[in-house]
Amino acid sequence: MTLDARWAYSPSVMERWQHKAAFVIQFRPETDIEAGRLQGRVEHIASYDSTRFFSLEELLCFIASMLDKVRNEVCEVDQP
Repeated sequence: MTLDARWAYSPSVMERWQHKAAFVIQFRPETDIEAGRLQGRVEHIASYDSTRFFSLEELLCFIASMLDKVRNEVCEVDQP
């Protein structure tokens, strides 16, 4: 591992928005985007919260709720 790669995962860097807003999305074999069928699992990287989804709406709802949570935490820290 290079020095640059180690810095990319340091705690101070992981606190930045790009990591707090990162997700891993895994699609199941049953997924057929053209037919409107999405199934899989999504995980929020910073919190390790995850859920299974069975539609685009469920996937986007989870992502939106996690981003709102992160945004609210950032605003609370910024408040005096």
